[in-house]
Amino acid sequence: MVTDSLETYITEATPQRIVERYRGLKQAAAQSYYGELDDDVVVIDTETTGVSFRHDELTQIAAARMVKGEIVDWFVTFVNPGKAIPDDIVHLTNITQDDVKDAPGPEEAVARLVEFVGDSDLVAHNANFDRHFCTKPASGHALRDNRWIDSLDLARIVLPRLKSHRLTDLVKAFDAPISTHRADADVEALCAIYRILLAGIQAMPIELVKEIACYAEESVWPTVRVFTYFADAELAGEKLSLRKMRQENVGKKTYAVKTDAESIARDAQKSLQFATDEEIEEAFSPCGVVGSMYPDFEARAEQVQMSKSVNAAFRASENLAVEAGTGVGKSMAYLVPSVLAAKKNNITVGVATKTNALLDQLVNHELPLLSEACGGVTYSALKGFSHYPCMRKIEQIASAGPRMRTVSDGEICQAAALAGLLSFIEQSEYDDIDGLKIDYRALPRWEITTTSHDCLRRKCPFFGTKCFVHGARMKAEASDIVVTNQTLLFCDVAAEGGLLPAIRYWVVDEAHGAEAEARRAFSCKIDVEEIRTIISRVSSEDVSRNVFLRAERRLTGAVDASAEQMNTLLTDQEREEARGSGLSDGDTLVFALSGKAKRAGMLYAQTAEEFCLHVKDLLYFEPQKQSKGYDFVDLWLNDDIRASSVFQNLVSLGRTMCESSEKLIRACQQMVGIMEDVRSAAAVQRDIASLALKLKEIVNSCELILFQGSDAYAYAAHLLKHKGKNYRAHGSESLEALMMNVGDYMNETLYARTHSVVFTSATMTIADSFDNFGASLGFNASEFSKTRTEQLPSSYDFDGHMTVYVASDIPEPNDPHYLDALTRFLIDIHRAQQGSTLTLFTNRREMEKSYDVVNDALKADDLRVVCQKWGVSVKGLRDDFIADEHLSLFALKSFWEGFDAPGATLKAVVIPKLPFSKPTDPLSCARGQVDPKAWSHYVLPAAVMETKQAAGRLIRSADDRGNLILADKRLITKGYGKVFLKSMPSHTVKQLTMREICEELAMGN
Repeated sequence: MVTDSLETYITEATPQRIVERYRGLKQAAAQSYYGELDDDVVVIDTETTGVSFRHDELTQIAAARMVKGEIVDWFVTFVNPGKAIPDDIVHLTNITQDDVKDAPGPEEAVARLVEFVGDSDLVAHNANFDRHFCTKPASGHALRDNRWIDSLDLARIVLPRLKSHRLTDLVKAFDAPISTHRADADVEALCAIYRILLAGIQAMPIELVKEIACYAEESVWPTVRVFTYFADAELAGEKLSLRKMRQENVGKKTYAVKTDAESIARDAQKSLQFATDEEIEEAFSPCGVVGSMYPDFEARAEQVQMSKSVNAAFRASENLAVEAGTGVGKSMAYLVPSVLAAKKNNITVGVATKTNALLDQLVNHELPLLSEACGGVTYSALKGFSHYPCMRKIEQIASAGPRMRTVSDGEICQAAALAGLLSFIEQSEYDDIDGLKIDYRALPRWEITTTSHDCLRRKCPFFGTKCFVHGARMKAEASDIVVTNQTLLFCDVAAEGGLLPAIRYWVVDEAHGAEAEARRAFSCKIDVEEIRTIISRVSSEDVSRNVFLRAERRLTGAVDASAEQMNTLLTDQEREEARGSGLSDGDTLVFALSGKAKRAGMLYAQTAEEFCLHVKDLLYFEPQKQSKGYDFVDLWLNDDIRASSVFQNLVSLGRTMCESSEKLIRACQQMVGIMEDVRSAAAVQRDIASLALKLKEIVNSCELILFQGSDAYAYAAHLLKHKGKNYRAHGSESLEALMMNVGDYMNETLYARTHSVVFTSATMTIADSFDNFGASLGFNASEFSKTRTEQLPSSYDFDGHMTVYVASDIPEPNDPHYLDALTRFLIDIHRAQQGSTLTLFTNRREMEKSYDVVNDALKADDLRVVCQKWGVSVKGLRDDFIADEHLSLFALKSFWEGFDAPGATLKAVVIPKLPFSKPTDPLSCARGQVDPKAWSHYVLPAAVMETKQAAGRLIRSADDRGNLILADKRLITKGYGKVFLKSMPSHTVKQLTMREICEELAMGN
């Protein structure tokens, strides 16, 4: 039987019927025979010197011939790659230079493999990789004619609800032979997994299997052969209907909408009810709700106090900012009064998080436990439209069938990605696709999701419970607790509601990032890539892209035009031309209006493209000192730049673009009008209506950014200097208006519409003061934003368990000798700590230069260091760091917060340079123009907060111990250094030389 560990690998909220399906696969595989898929198959794995198809070579080949589930023959050989094996590959595979020195070269090794395989089918995990290296030598060309079945494709299709499809995780989930990253061990593991995957296909609905079997020829996608076998073996099965599938999964669900707390507050006969202090205390007692949830529960006074404060804020309709140190247990502290308020009033209380990790933690762990302990709590997660699959779009793609898609390194077939997506839909209720593992190069997210503008709503055949987005929203409207992210919360505020249920009580967790998230939602931009997308939609000669050509096809013969419509919508000349057309009045109207729209689209395309081309002219103002090594530049559009001829030329081009936009908007509106009663045109009608809305948004953005220039905003240009291989990571070129004072807008919107907003985080104060945090979010600026503050110390002994070291003799960062001194210091720190060190950089170039020196120096000490270089998976780095207690990591922004490494896996955090924003940051520059003390009011607090977040990575439990090493001498030489040190979670601060610090670290280790 499969062990209970399987459930730890299945994504939360997976329907029980699917969990049971997965649980039965191992036994089904052991008892089944899969015909020609089972009679003779060779399972293969290779190890190489790296992942580059061009530069790397084989180091090992392993293959096993399997018949009816039994391995009957083996082929295993090391391969001499003719080059050195990199250290990280040696560590991963345990294949050394000594192992391969007397082994055959790739040509000879592959020739032997060809003889072993013959004409058998081959199974490999990520088959393209193994196929490439096995057919790269001339002796392996014969293997190109074999059928290569990709078990990774099969796993993603059969088991879309698993958190990972790596072979190492699959074998753990199904209790198969352990994979060790040696080719022979991986082959043994894959032999077991392959038959489990065959059992999984057999357990899928036959209609879905038959659908996938038709998706590609074997020459395009060899893995389809597995599906055609099962499809041919089963005669029964109707044609796949996504509408029927969704109806069977969720169509019968009903939800009772919760009461709006505002309606209770306004009713003189009613009053809102909240928990008493006694009820809160009881919940956190050993026998109470929270006490019963945890077998080792210990009451924490700080947790009870926070819960009482949240409850008091709800009861008084006030806002609250509470800093709760690590270990207080703030999640349960705010969930208890939130649940009690929801239950007592039949209302919904909202929780907004900054990271998906915390959102998942609340929805998949804390809330289920709380629900079980207190007799039932309804809760749901809610994200933006683009996080959920759009059934209408997917039905269209499935109906048309998968196609080939051009990517950077060639063409790939959509079949595997579409099959995985359909399987996920069959195995899901209202889950988002954030955890779905398919190849998004083949099936981009924008093709399978929608936006608020593009959604057909009631005109969509999936609207209601069959729709992922609206089904999730219906569930949210009926939930006691809705957990969402700050992005959606503030987007809902900016949109004046409509994206979220009417929630009057909010908890904003991880609130140290709330101002930045709010600014992103409240600001506006002119995005070059978005404009060019619109150009394609209105001017392309491809019917599938041009929305007006699609409208013509959809509307021909479907519109009945009245004389009044003809007179109102057509000019005299157009009506005169229509008389001789020989068309019906309806078709005449259609072709006249679509012709007008197409002409407006061509005019827009010309003016918009001209504008887009000249955005890059602003690079003229780029400071030369910033140019080295950067692919992009963020430029502050100050008054001097705005007054320049370069910018004024852009303004002129923007006006011309906006004039053509207005003409196009009017043409779109006329097209939308004539489609109102044509049911078959609902999708294209919405596309055109959405196009008009996006055009209007761009016009409004141009008005603010180019023409008006309100003092309430800072203006910036994000410019790409050249399209290097990493340019997409920096986003599209754009012009942006950044709201200067988020708090003012919050007073007019969020605070005015809610009864209480609770902000909480472990890092909110600067030197024990909430002043900066409160000012950033507009506290106490109006009757709606009255806010109390409370600071609760950590339950952990930070002073006893964390030492903060400040290097007193390291050169300051602007000293030319700084980087050399830093690298020597880092080498000594890693030797003293014996690994388990996280070094957090603010500059990629400095990180990579330091890494090259430190990594080479530590090889002799058998200490491994990895680096967050371009293209390296952040998740992979996190997983590897946590799995290896001695591994050290050089990392950037994504590791400064939200990263937990328990116990001995993290013994020290090193911060080489204080994380001040760049002096050229547009928002900082604009603030500095109006506030002489802007640096101390904004830049300094932000850097202190970020440093506090980094320090918080060290102590994540009561038993954790660690060292924070600050390698920035400005903490001693500059007056603001005291602000940083006073704000750290530990007051055990030592100012020592670099040598003294390393000596102490070595003694403690």
